[in-house]
Amino acid sequence: MEPKENRTTEEAILEAAEAEFIEKGFDQARTVSIAQRAGVTHAMLHYYFRTKEQLFDKILDRKIRLIEEIITSLFAEPDLPLKERLTQVISRHFDLLVANPGLPRFLMGEMPRVAPLMKERVLAKVLPALVSLQKEIDMDATQLLLDILSQNIFPFLVGPALELSGVASGGMDTLLEQIKQENITIILKRLGL
Repeated sequence: MEPKENRTTEEAILEAAEAEFIEKGFDQARTVSIAQRAGVTHAMLHYYFRTKEQLFDKILDRKIRLIEEIITSLFAEPDLPLKERLTQVISRHFDLLVANPGLPRFLMGEMPRVAPLMKERVLAKVLPALVSLQKEIDMDATQLLLDILSQNIFPFLVGPALELSGVASGGMDTLLEQIKQENITIILKRLGL
């Protein structure tokens, strides 16, 4: 089997593995299925990634890196007003979820595997960010973070129900853009910005 065009073999495997893990979870994902999705042999998959655990860890590392980048972006441009920085963070987080709609369910389903790495990597970025943010706002920074996360994540947890119910009559993309803008408005109003 040949890997799909315009991608390296490793990228093809990683894309196939991500889809398989998000759809089925770690325990139900099969390396044979991943190889088939990637258009490579099972032996080729094992050449690049020795074990299913290594492949899972690579996918998880990529997703955590994206989350870390969003968190640190709140402080990437300290000269920007807080309103603009928060708007960017909320928007970037929401856009990450739009690009990875199965990510919230996946992370929740794999929490026993994911929690130690999230604690080690993400909390290392979150805690300093919260301490710094607390100096700029009049509410608890941890609560603000939880508000942002819950408002952004919830539509992706119930997304299939929204589509089936017909709530997204103008299309899911339109609905998600409306939700993102509303989330930004709610958070900024809560802070009086």
